[in-house]
Amino acid sequence: MTHPTAPAGGLRFALRGRIVTMDAADTVLSDGVVYIAGGLIHAVTPADVPAPPGYETVVPLATGGTVYPGLIELHNHLPYDVLRLWDVPRRYTNRSQWGGTADYHRMVTGPMTVLGSDPQLMPAVVRYVEAKALVNGTTTSQGVALFSNSGARRMYRGIVRNVEQTDDPKLPEALSRIADVEAADADRFLALQDEGGQWAITDNFVAIH
Repeated sequence: MTHPTAPAGGLRFALRGRIVTMDAADTVLSDGVVYIAGGLIHAVTPADVPAPPGYETVVPLATGGTVYPGLIELHNHLPYDVLRLWDVPRRYTNRSQWGGTADYHRMVTGPMTVLGSDPQLMPAVVRYVEAKALVNGTTTSQGVALFSNSGARRMYRGIVRNVEQTDDPKLPEALSRIADVEAADADRFLALQDEGGQWAITDNFVAIH
């Protein structure tokens, strides 16, 4: 599996381990190498295959584990991941019901207002929630806004890709608000295709909200 054009510049490195490709054939290489340059995957090969051109002097890093593609988080409220889980006191039948309750304010909105208003705490919050996402396999996320700190967006320049501000012309930026898609509206579903008619959702797509 090789990228059609090898990136000309950028850092080159390679990762060795059990490679789960998640390609159409569900290929798993028990001992494989992922070759990366300029932020793009150039090739994925068995470990006993010669390195592709340009990687002859690159020594693959032995991960000692399994390498998966990074998870893309479709929707989150990243700063809130610094809080402990809210122990919901009763059953709600509508997502708009709990926002104005005293318990929700005490456990969720109140603490986030305090953290968001502190210019020294917010960078630490951002680094923490990014690290927390990465530990769980998430390498791309969105939902970085915080009501009490509208400038927090600029802080997401860490190890997790921020799709709301990608700084990458090859990766279009996503909106922070995800609109509903009505199942009965075929035109809205067709909008999930690119200009070439390729679906954004394939057989390997797994979405959890």
